[in-house]
Amino acid sequence: MFALGLEATGVASGAYVYGDFPLKILGVPLCIPVMWVLVMVLAYVVSESYGPAVGVLAVCGVDLILEPVAYYTGIWTWLQPYTSQIYFESTIANVLVWGGMGLIGIRLWEHKRTVNARARAAVMHRARHYFIYMVSVKR
Repeated sequence: MFALGLEATGVASGAYVYGDFPLKILGVPLCIPVMWVLVMVLAYVVSESYGPAVGVLAVCGVDLILEPVAYYTGIWTWLQPYTSQIYFESTIANVLVWGGMGLIGIRLWEHKRTVNARARAAVMHRARHYFIYMVSVKR
């Protein structure tokens, strides 16, 4: 819900609009909150081996890969940014939000270490399939 709120308002990272997606809530494609869960898990998994700083950098690296793809395919379009545009029309605030979400993910998953590893893997497996389905649906 937190990710949906951030995405719907654009308050944290700047104003942008999404392209054509079949299912949206408050203008946010349903696959986006699922993507944030995957990003947070990535941060946690990397941080377990290499520390929180590298986990956050891995998340920011995903953003650096995703921004050009989104820019050229029209997945989202940046509008009037709150800060200067620095990379494929994204903003400095956007990079900070990605890093912050990575750090939140690390802390949340550390807190839930007692959760059964199989249950976590099953959730991630379903989330990954849902995300792939959502981005591959014909527009």
